Amino acid sequence: MLSAEDIRHGFGGRDVLRGVSLRLAPGEVLGIGGASGAGKSTLGRILAGRTRPEGGRVRWQGSGLPDRGPCPVQHAPQSPDAATDPRWTVAKILANGGPPDAGALAALGIRPDWHRRLPGELSGGELARVSLARMIRPETRVLICDEITAQLDALAARDLWQALMPLARARGLALIVISHDAGLRRALAARDTVLTDGRLCPA
Repeated sequence: MLSAEDIRHGFGGRDVLRGVSLRLAPGEVLGIGGASGAGKSTLGRILAGRTRPEGGRVRWQGSGLPDRGPCPVQHAPQSPDAATDPRWTVAKILANGGPPDAGALAALGIRPDWHRRLPGELSGGELARVSLARMIRPETRVLICDEITAQLDALAARDLWQALMPLARARGLALIVISHDAGLRRALAARDTVLTDGRLCPA
């Protein structure tokens, strides 16, 4: 189980998160919405251990997130092109951090002929799938999807979610779906929340 207790964080003297607490059960899908600048991405990075909060704590199975080795909580960013080295082939991107998970590659529809390509030679939907696949490994238990389809057209976004959701269910992955799209959150998440005034409230 992933939990956060009284998470507080700010930038430039402005408080963004003012006491966020949550619990995420294995296999649960949680939606998080909120206005631009509300702190959704900051919260996602904190939950994955990418950003250290100014106050509060994140716990995994009752302890802190691991300092070394693969992290069970992964944060998938909105812009995969900004999170991948344009000089690396897809094969190198997928292998960064350990051998790629063959089951995840197959489920996400990543074809072998993509492996020798560079990120700029893939479509937005293809690169989004590659970005997800490199985070889904046997040790991954929580995937934080931070507006992962916001930059895709409707068809590519639909196809990505239709590939990801069965994979998550089959593996018992918990998902946090961060999105401005309330309809998408309602369709995917059993529990939907909104980040308002630095705190999570039911949507």
